Amino acid sequence: MYKKIIIIGESGRGKSTLAKKLSQKTGIIHHQTDDFFWKVKYSESHPREEALEKIKYEYKKDSWIIEGTTSWLIEPGLKKADLILFLHFKSIFHQWFSIILKSLKEKRENLRELFGLLKHVFYRRYGIGYSKGKIPQSKMIEPYKEKVIILDSFKKINDFLEKYN
Repeated sequence: MYKKIIIIGESGRGKSTLAKKLSQKTGIIHHQTDDFFWKVKYSESHPREEALEKIKYEYKKDSWIIEGTTSWLIEPGLKKADLILFLHFKSIFHQWFSIILKSLKEKRENLRELFGLLKHVFYRRYGIGYSKGKIPQSKMIEPYKEKVIILDSFKKINDFLEKYN
């Protein structure tokens, strides 16, 4: 059984849901990178060094599940992870659909914020706009490919969960 698990991928892929379900199966506490990044959710961030210090403290523990998209918070844990789950679906349209459904269900974003998130996802996926020149997660995990599992559909995520003991 893996005791140090990182779950990465783009928004709307099911990282949080997978982390919660793995946490329930294993009894290992899970965290989102957002827990370290945001001082006040979506409006005020922690200073970068403070966030890094807090997450590195978690990475020193014997077991953890960390999920998120913030690369500079994920990167220090990649070497220490026993397993890296990369959720990367082939179609951006499925991703947008998932984000829209989640937004409607949670009633978290207004229409303007939702379109901003969809734009952000597009920029990150295709490395344009403010994401231009940033290292994509797929490249960031290449040195650790022996411990990476790519889950590229909700079916594969569910199959992984069913088989995971």
